[in-house]
Formats: sequence, C-alpha cells, structure tokens
Amino acid sequence: MKKVGIICEYNPLHNGHVYHFNKVKEESKADIIICVMSSSFTQRGDLSLFDKFIKTKQALNMGIDLVIELPLIYTIERADIFASYSVKLLNSLNVDEIWIGSENNDPSIYEKYYSNIKIDNKDDYSTSYKDKSSIDLLSNDILGFSYYKAIKDNSFNIKLNTIKRIENNYLDSKANDSNIQSALTIRNNISDIEKYTPQYVSADKDLILDENKLFSLIKYKILSSDKKDLKNIFFVDEGIENKLYDIKNYNDLTTFIEYLSNKRYSKSRIKRMLIYVLLNVTKSDANLALESDLAVRILGYNDIGKSYLKTIKKDLVFYTNIKNDINIVFDIELKASKILDSVYNINLLDREMKGPITK
Repeated sequence: MKKVGIICEYNPLHNGHVYHFNKVKEESKADIIICVMSSSFTQRGDLSLFDKFIKTKQALNMGIDLVIELPLIYTIERADIFASYSVKLLNSLNVDEIWIGSENNDPSIYEKYYSNIKIDNKDDYSTSYKDKSSIDLLSNDILGFSYYKAIKDNSFNIKLNTIKRIENNYLDSKANDSNIQSALTIRNNISDIEKYTPQYVSADKDLILDENKLFSLIKYKILSSDKKDLKNIFFVDEGIENKLYDIKNYNDLTTFIEYLSNKRYSKSRIKRMLIYVLLNVTKSDANLALESDLAVRILGYNDIGKSYLKTIKKDLVFYTNIKNDINIVFDIELKASKILDSVYNINLLDREMKGPITK
C-alpha cells in the first residue's frame, strides 16, 4: 500500500490546491493520501479564514483520505519547527512520500543546500536562511528545504517530491486573469472567492472568520496584564512588552501590528506573539508542549482513511477527540477553541470533544 503525505494550511483551499492534489494523485499512484493541516491559525500567526473543522470538511470533499491536525503550538512557529512537526506526524503515519508545491520543482536543490548550509541561530528560519546563505529561494522552496532537512535530520525513510507551482507565487497579492490565484490574493479579494475556489469552499463563505474581531480581546488582555506577566508570554522577548501597552492608542489589529514590526520583529513574529498573548501561553507552557510526546489528532477521514487507521491502531496512539488534561498540547488547543467560540459563536469546543469529520 503506497501512502503519500501532503502538508497544508488551506487558507483557503483554492483551485491551485485542487491542481496540486490532482497532480499528486496522478503522479504518485497513491493508495491513500494523508494531509497534515494547520489548526484554526496559520504558521505566520493569522487566523484562518475558516476554522479547522470547516477546512477538514473541505479537504475531504477535495479527495483527501485522512486529515491529521498540526496543533496550534506546532503551527504558529518558525518554518523549521512547523516543518519538523509536520514531517514527524506524517512519519508516525508511515507515509512513503511527501509531495509539496515548489517554485523550482527540483528536489535536488534541497540536497545541495543541506550538504553546504548549516543554520544555527534562533531567529525566524526563513529570514536567517536567506541572510546567512545568500540563496535566492521563494517561499515554497524555503519551506521545501525545511521539510527536506527534517527528513534528513531524523533519518526518516521518506522521499520528498515536488509539483511545479503554476500561475502565481506564494506572496503574490494582486489578481491576474487566471482562475488560480495565491491564497494571499484571495484573502485580499475575498468578495471574489467564488472565482478562485471550488464550490464546496465558496459555499461556506458566510462562515469566514474576521480576524479583526480578535483585536478587542487582545487589547483587553494586554492592558489588564502587568509587565511581568507579559514578559513571561511565549514570543515576548527583548523588552517588546513595554511597547505592547501602546495598544491603547490603536483601534485595529493591522495598524498595531505595523507599529510593532521592524527589522528585528517581522510582522509574522508579531502576529504569533499576539496570539500567544491572547491565549496566555507562557514560555514554560510552550517549552513543555514542544518537548512533549508527539500528539496525533485525527480531524477527519473517508472510508479509505478509516480503514487505514484500523491497520495501525495497535502501533500508534492517536486521538479522535480531545478534552482537558490529556496533555499540554491539547490544553492549548482547547483554550484557543474556547476563545474563538466566545468571539464567533462557532461551537468549536463541542466539536473538539466529538469524533472526526467523516465523508
């Protein structure tokens, strides 16, 4: 049985993702395609347009057989950490290959860089990688290298394959004439979502989450916290807690993020920090979570995925629903769902405690 993995955020799932999935299915000849998907937040610290259960339903409609969650604490991180846990999760499911989107569409470049480049600092991985090695890689291939590095560092028996990204690049923000646009372009032109996503995604447009609705809670959290407490929050470093109180002068999330960001603190880093402030995730909580045993959470499956889980359930501990006090990783996940419930009234907490989405 050939088992293939995909790593995704689907923010939102669009026609380019459908193209990628169909090419993977065609070229890999997979018997099962397993997707590791970020939670209701993304690697760059954004709130997803759709919550993770809506995204799971959409992924299953596209044809994914089994959806595994990349929990929030693994998601909202530097690219190398995001990639490492994604690859570890797929390895725990015994995948033979991982297929990714790529600008260069040449997996051999990863071996070249892996053999010659050593990344040894703690800064944002994509930034330090470009600055230290002077290598001109676009976003998908920087992440591709991170996946390759995770496979090699852990000696996993997984092959990394690529599908050529078409029509646009990851950071393109303006629409062209194609019906395939970057997720960023779609988010910037959300009224045109029907043009760029399959019907089973655009049909959910009334369920889109407005990230700016989190601002008032973030503002309250900061202004009601003392400096010592803020300093203990994950990603709050090097005195930035002093500037956080300036949130009293701002009325929206975007402009406050722009105010805090600079050469040292990218917008992504600031957004990650603010989410952890909102969730009150301390440095000690985060370190405990990142050092804990791998948490495998099943978000959804079809009949193929369900049958496959039955074959590995004796060898792998996985969770089909979660509750408090299983481990710190899921405690943080539940905290996020409670907060999103309070803002958007989307019943996330109840769905956390039920079984997976099925198709």
